[in-house]
Amino acid sequence: MTVDEIYLNIGKSIVNAIDDEKWNHATLNIEVVGTGVVSYNGEYITDNNETKNISVRNISRDIRNWIRELHHITTEGNGKKWNKAIFNLNAGGKFNMKFIWDQALDAEITRLSKE
Repeated sequence: MTVDEIYLNIGKSIVNAIDDEKWNHATLNIEVVGTGVVSYNGEYITDNNETKNISVRNISRDIRNWIRELHHITTEGNGKKWNKAIFNLNAGGKFNMKFIWDQALDAEITRLSKE
């Protein structure tokens, strides 16, 4: 799967998980830790400017595999390390994804794995 296909699948999953027909913006917050443990949560803003949570139960479980694959593709070789990402999507289909390295999160995972 290509990076573009992964982005498309993530975007479609977000749209399918939104309960309201009229919304402006959605955000999916992603964490990838250890050997590929993926967690995520999100929210969206309705046309009435209400912020609502995206029910992660309504997001395809395949999203975890897509995120793991995206993580692998974007970090292999000399790729930039990241353990958090933010996927922003507007109702018109435009999106962006920000990749973040959280050193504190990495240190906590490393510490907990040694206990």
